[in-house]
Order: sequence, then structure tokens, then C-alpha cells
Amino acid sequence: MSDYQQEERRNFAKANYIPLKEISEKDESNVTSSFDERRYSVDEALKEIGLGLYHLKWIPIIAMSGFTQSSMVALASLLIISLQCQWNLNIPVQILLLFVLFFGSFPGSVLSGVLADKKGRKLSLILGQLLLLIFTVLSTISFNYVFFFIAYFFIGLAIGMLLHLSVVLLSEFSPPNFRTYSVLLFLLFWVLGSLFSTVVTYGLLNKHGWEIVTFVVAIPHIVISIFVLLVDESPRYLAISGQIAAAEQVLNRMSLQNNPDFEIVGKLEMRIENNRGSLGDVVGEEYRKNFGLLSVSLGLVGLIVYSSNTMIPYMLESNHCSHFNSTTYQVEKCKVSTPIFKDLSYINVSEIVMLPIFAVVNEVFGRLKTLRLLSVILVVSTFFLVFCLERTFFMVCLYIQRGSVQSLLLTLLIYTPECYPTHIRGAGCGLTTMFLFFGGLISSAMVYPVGVLHGFSHLALALTLAAVGTLVTVGFMDKETRGCDIS
Repeated sequence: MSDYQQEERRNFAKANYIPLKEISEKDESNVTSSFDERRYSVDEALKEIGLGLYHLKWIPIIAMSGFTQSSMVALASLLIISLQCQWNLNIPVQILLLFVLFFGSFPGSVLSGVLADKKGRKLSLILGQLLLLIFTVLSTISFNYVFFFIAYFFIGLAIGMLLHLSVVLLSEFSPPNFRTYSVLLFLLFWVLGSLFSTVVTYGLLNKHGWEIVTFVVAIPHIVISIFVLLVDESPRYLAISGQIAAAEQVLNRMSLQNNPDFEIVGKLEMRIENNRGSLGDVVGEEYRKNFGLLSVSLGLVGLIVYSSNTMIPYMLESNHCSHFNSTTYQVEKCKVSTPIFKDLSYINVSEIVMLPIFAVVNEVFGRLKTLRLLSVILVVSTFFLVFCLERTFFMVCLYIQRGSVQSLLLTLLIYTPECYPTHIRGAGCGLTTMFLFFGGLISSAMVYPVGVLHGFSHLALALTLAAVGTLVTVGFMDKETRGCDIS
């Protein structure tokens, strides 16, 4: 068949898709009709196959990658206090640990996004998960802080690779009406990973040291790294890269496990793209506006999320609104007090409660209305933190603030893959989520001079301004993607 004929068939297929349900109900003679009469897209296949055993088996495994990522981010925030005893570090050097972690996420996020578009989502996911496992284990045998920081740079590199790749793969595997809940599962595992690190640190840090804590936190990494090896490649990537037969095999396997009585009939058709993973296309005229708005929003959300993560141990140690009391801390011989872990656990639970609520709101009202609602809640709850009122009211505001900013992150992670086509989705999401880590990088440099030295109120004021910036930015977004097919 000539190239011209193939192109004509692709153009015909784009305008004449026949729903799979309609095909499956035809008699056997119609099922065997000609190639040109029976075409279907990946979106049609996913809609007709629906949610089933295949998704219930593999989506949680991909989502559990978030567990391993967040456990290390949370652990870094908890260990910066303990490391002062080990290596006699001053406070700015402790904060440098988080700076190194987020700095490593920059190249990981961008390079893995391009790699995911050129070589596949699965390969990049496996590489990121293995890097995270290897350098988490290596960090436990660090003989000085330089080696430890190098290990955390590569941990950051792995987290930068994994965050957006997990979300992209979940979005491309899921039926359109389940994308929200797939990413919700990822964020729930993310919160559970933070909770896991908090509980392990509470039980082991003061008695056995940070090395044992890190080793125990690394154990789930081993299990998840093994399971990730078994995950299928994205059928969307396979189709757009010209591997049509492989994409059909994944969809047929999905169909067989979800509904053995349903058979996909016809020929999968999708435009083959050779120019995949182009960063120039991401920032080009067609996607420039969405890229800019998403990048600014994720940067501001990252600043709020990670500033709170970094500040909370100091804040709780110093009676929540006072200056950080380094003298009291040294008297305790670098042991982290029990109330810190209890309050951190409560904060994580508040996030678990709010995330499912706003996932449902996402599906009922759409991405844009949810983003604006959450931004308003975030502005109000963060603003109340500035005044450092009575502790109970303060903690309630903190719970709402943490839950709303995590729900805002959830909505942005759902929305971002839906704004880019398949051939640049990895690069687009990688370059966009890099700004999430840029917010973390700024937070690591800002928390100590603003929050620790001058009190939490000053940090809360800065975060309120960031929340206002988020509200303004999402107000300019105008592309609603709820329930839409992703090309």
C-alpha cells in the first residue's frame, strides 16, 4: 500500500470512527467486513472496555509509586532536625538538603518527559523507580553529609522523573470518566507515604537513628519496583509511535480481563507522530498559554505545599507561632518530640479526608470551577494562619489549608495531562511539573530566613500572597477538559 493510500485511510478513519459497542452487536458477517469500514480509536476502546479487573490490578500499582516518592520528601523534612547531631551541621546547611532534593528534580522532570515521548512511558517509570530505590538505600550508608547530599540529589532526580510519569500513565490507561479517580488514588498513596514516614520516624528515630529509619522507609520501594516491571506500556504511546499491533494487544488484554464476553472488532487507527517529545512544541503558539498558566499555578502550589512541609517540624517544636527555640532543641539532644509526630499525622489525615471530596467536585463541576473554588479556600485558610490565633483554631486552619492545597495539586495533576496531546504529553507534563519543584526549591531557601528566624506569621503572609497569585492564575484558564477525549 502506498504512503498516499495509508494517509488517506488515516484521514478517513479520523472522520468515520464506528463505536465499538455498535460493532460488537453486529452479526458475524458484518464483523468480518473490510478494513476501511471498521476503525476505532484508543479513546473509543477505553470507553467501551470500561473499568474492570485490569484497571483495579494495575492502576493501584502505578499509583503506589506516589507512596515511595512522598515518603522520601517527607523524610527529608523530618531528618533535617536529626542530622545536626550526626554531623554538627548548622541550620542553613540542614535546609540545603531540601534545596538539593528539589534541584535534582529539575533535570529528572524534563529529561524523563522527553524520554517518555520518544522511548515510552514504561521505560522511564522503571528507570525512575530503580534510581529511587538505589539511592535511598545508599543514603543509609552515608559516611558524611557530602555523600548524603549527593544521594539526595539523585533521589530528587528520581522523584522528578516519577511524579509526572505516574500521572501520565494513569491518565492514558484510564477510561475518560475514571481519570480523576486514578490520579486521586495516586495522591492518596502520596499522602499515605508521608504518613508512613512520619510513623516510622516516630517509632525509630530517637532510639535507633536516621539510618535505620531510612532503611525501613526503603522497604516498600523494593516491592513497588518489582511490580512496576510488570506494568504494560501505554496503548496511546504504542499507537502514536507506530506500534499498532502492540497497542491492540494491550487493549485486547484489557478487554479480556475486564469483560470476557466483549470483543474488540476492527482496526486501531491513530496518527503516527515521528516528532515526539519536542519541548519547542510545548512552548509553541498552540500550547503556550496553557503551559504558562499551568507552570505558574504549579510553581505557586509547590511553594505552599513544600513550605508547609518544611516549616511544620520547626513550627510545632517551637509552640506553633513563636520563633524557633534552638536552645530548647539542643537541650533535648536533637531528639524530635512526640507531639510533632502526632500533629503531623493529624495533618496527613486531613488531606486524606479532603482529597476524595474534591475529586467528586471535579467530576460534578469540572476542572476550572474546582480550581477556582479551591484557590478561594486556600487564600482564606492561609490568611487566618497569619494571625497565629489560639492553637485549636490555628490547627483547624492548618488542616483546611493543607487539605485544600493538596486538592488543588490533585486537580492540576488531573488537568495538566489533558491539556497536551499524546506525542508531547510526557515532555509537556515534565516541563510543567518542573515548576512544582521550582516552588519547592524556593521554599527550601525561604523557610529558614522567613519562617524560622522571624516566626511563622511572616511565612504565612508570604504563602497567602502565593495563594492569591494562584487564584488569579487559575482565573485566566479557559479550557475545560472534564470528560473529554485526550488525543
